[in-house]
Amino acid sequence: MPINEVHARVGNAALLFMLIAGIWGLIRWARQQGIDANYFGVLVVGELLVLAQWLLGAYMWLGLGRVPASSRPWMHYLYGTVAALALPAVYAYTRGQTEDRRHQALYGLVCLFVAAIVFRATMVLGS
Repeated sequence: MPINEVHARVGNAALLFMLIAGIWGLIRWARQQGIDANYFGVLVVGELLVLAQWLLGAYMWLGLGRVPASSRPWMHYLYGTVAALALPAVYAYTRGQTEDRRHQALYGLVCLFVAAIVFRATMVLGS
């Protein structure tokens, strides 16, 4: 399988995973629940998916794989970088605290944001 197809499939997996993680996070927030070990594990897996996507893209950008033609490739790179840094930024902002219910809402919303960014990154390549 070509590297650009692997990149696209990992992107689809990251999009769906972060969408589910975001919805689940907001449901947990609505039920007055904070972040537990299960949800934190989901966040870690989601971040690993996004990082794998970013690394595949970097591999292609370095000229080791076929990069699809695009009118604005720098926007695709920017979206990928923002998606990879979003969850670590929230972790740094909250200082790793998981007791507060507000943090659950924040992580849920950021997961939905990452899903939107990943989706938008795929749309930029098509234009």
